[in-house]
Amino acid sequence: MGTFLRSGPVSWPNPNASWKQFAPLTDGQMQVSSARNVAMTPPRCPTTEAPGPYFQKEFFHNGYIKSLKQLVHFYNTRDKPGFAFNVTSGHCPDGTIEKVNCWPMPEVPNNIDMTTGNLGLTDQEENQIVAFLQTLSDGFTRPYPFRDTFTGACMSGGSASTQGNEFLIPTPPLPPCAPEICGVAPRPSPNPIP
Repeated sequence: MGTFLRSGPVSWPNPNASWKQFAPLTDGQMQVSSARNVAMTPPRCPTTEAPGPYFQKEFFHNGYIKSLKQLVHFYNTRDKPGFAFNVTSGHCPDGTIEKVNCWPMPEVPNNIDMTTGNLGLTDQEENQIVAFLQTLSDGFTRPYPFRDTFTGACMSGGSASTQGNEFLIPTPPLPPCAPEICGVAPRPSPNPIP
């Protein structure tokens, strides 16, 4: 959103130049979809969870998270001591597994909600949240009456312990964050967002 307000690269032109002043407040913010039908998958690929065959859903603004279990595990362990590393995707230290006990650094550190990230949930409690999210699918398909006509292919492979990390594409090292984006208020804090 901050890029849009600045009319930055790969951004639609900002229709109102006076909005530029609000760019630092919105860096790292994205429009996200609701949790409705979040577990809906084609009948031929009945699950979004590794191991496969499974339908490869993508979550977050960049598709980094590939399953509901990964999504819940991220919010449960992102800030847990020993789980956050100053690396990009695909470069976790030896002895760690990305998306299991290694989370790469955020693309933009501003606006991180610090009320989640170290929830202390057990694996069973994570699975219970996944089961709850799966209940949010209502089956309503209009105006898509042919949603069951799936012409793609189910992914297969991976394992529950690695959450499909066999398919990771390493990210090259990121350039230093521009000063007009990083280090500008608001900065993440451990206090709840009002």
